[in-house]
Amino acid sequence: MIHPLADNLSQKSDLELDEALSELTNKFFQTRNPEAQSQISLMIDTYRLELSDRQVKARLDDSSNKDLDNLINIS
Repeated sequence: MIHPLADNLSQKSDLELDEALSELTNKFFQTRNPEAQSQISLMIDTYRLELSDRQVKARLDDSSNKDLDNLINIS
């Protein structure tokens, strides 16, 4: 589930996402408020989903660039 108040994460760099994820994880363990932990957990999931989507897209881009004609050498 994506947090409704999350910014447009596609405009952030991977480093910014990693830093925000680290900060949110620290805040999650610092608070004892279950409602706050629930909201922070949603944000953490949103950031992780964005990072995962980026990794999948990068893998698909890498695999689509490999053409079978270049791999098979018939002489």
